Amino acid sequence: MSDERVALAQEMVASAGEIARRAHADAGLKITSKGPGDLVSETDFAIETMMRQAIGAAFPADGIIGEEYGGAALGSGFTWLIDPIDGTVNFARKLGYFCISLAILKDSRPIAALVLDPLRDELFHAGPDGIARLNGTPIRVAMEADFAEIVVGLGFSLRHDAGLNGRIIDDLTRAGAEHRRLGAGALCLAHVAAGRLDAYVEPHMNAWDAVGGLYLAACAGAVTGDYVGAGGLEHGAPVFAASPQISERLLAVLPALISGTPLHRQNEQRSAGFVAS
Repeated sequence: MSDERVALAQEMVASAGEIARRAHADAGLKITSKGPGDLVSETDFAIETMMRQAIGAAFPADGIIGEEYGGAALGSGFTWLIDPIDGTVNFARKLGYFCISLAILKDSRPIAALVLDPLRDELFHAGPDGIARLNGTPIRVAMEADFAEIVVGLGFSLRHDAGLNGRIIDDLTRAGAEHRRLGAGALCLAHVAAGRLDAYVEPHMNAWDAVGGLYLAACAGAVTGDYVGAGGLEHGAPVFAASPQISERLLAVLPALISGTPLHRQNEQRSAGFVAS
């Protein structure tokens, strides 16, 4: 049955890409705020609604977790994780770094992930075979071992100690590593899988942002944290993905962000069940 779900996922992501491309070009796109630095667009709602309807029609017993309408993972069986637009702030400001992220879990463990960059028409995907691909071609993580040559993607939120942001940047800079904060964690993780970034670190990510990209990175050979084992499906968790060549040193360089407790021990409720609330 997983093959049928992967096929549906590919169809839905393709449709979502068309919706996102049209909306990104629309000067009249409606944007509202869920809180400081947390925007939502009518496109987020449209894509998640489309996907929920398609999943419900094809697989009514499956669980769904989405950024805009919430949900919970099933302990057994299949669960879908939907981030209709990851990088909504970029999307709203007509910046080109955003994506659509979709993941499928079986018995609470990922078996498939799709991350689409609709503007570049790049689909990063991995299925139950454990092979990460970009538009059908297998991809692998970067092989750079010189710490002075690496680029680490970073993500931050208000769900943890704000001072941690500065400590991470300071420690990376002192170690000689470059960093980028690009604004869409799922796409950054896909870029780790493709070797464009050497690593991605974020002290707390919600499940719809994290699971698909982490699965892609792991399938491409990255060292990743056990997000699900850390309780990420229930309350979010830290995210770490790095090429094997630099993972140990990167962990040694970073402050205790991976074990740092977020200020909020649940998924951000402004983003989970926003409409229902």
